[in-house]
Amino acid sequence: MSTVIPMPDNWADLSGSWEEIRHGYHAGDKDATVRDCARRLDTTAAGPKDGPVLFWTLGLLALAPYVAFGDPGPGVEDEATAALRRIARGDGGGACTHGWHPYDVDVDEMLEHLPAALEALNSPADHTPNGLLPADCLDGLDDDGAEPAHLSGPEVLDRWQCPRTAPGFARAALDYLGATVH
Repeated sequence: MSTVIPMPDNWADLSGSWEEIRHGYHAGDKDATVRDCARRLDTTAAGPKDGPVLFWTLGLLALAPYVAFGDPGPGVEDEATAALRRIARGDGGGACTHGWHPYDVDVDEMLEHLPAALEALNSPADHTPNGLLPADCLDGLDDDGAEPAHLSGPEVLDRWQCPRTAPGFARAALDYLGATVH
């Protein structure tokens, strides 16, 4: 893999399916897609530390609007929520030096920007703040020291790669679903 965060080879196809479901025009089995993402997240989380946990967590975040409002079949929400809870609890309370992470972005803004962010995270050459974050995060901040407006591309990328990022996105997805970490 040539990505800067671990991603499966077919990441673009998967991300495209998630976007189709999120926008309501996916022709395939939506419930099977959600279940597959949740199972892959569970499998990856139980595997080596360098697995694509963040990728699958972002997948469930992208699928959260369908799970919350799209009338999924029996057990789909429970399966997605269980997988997200395991990741959200994986934060371990470890300290990090970052004052800001990508999961701090408004969820709806991140969902709109997620395809572009995944593309940027897949391309070692495209590590600009504009590629990695929604424009609203970078515009209109008056405080000269505010993050993320004053971070370089490598500094934003470092926050994407932080071990706290996947648990943070899992918590954001759980919040979107109206669920708690417990």
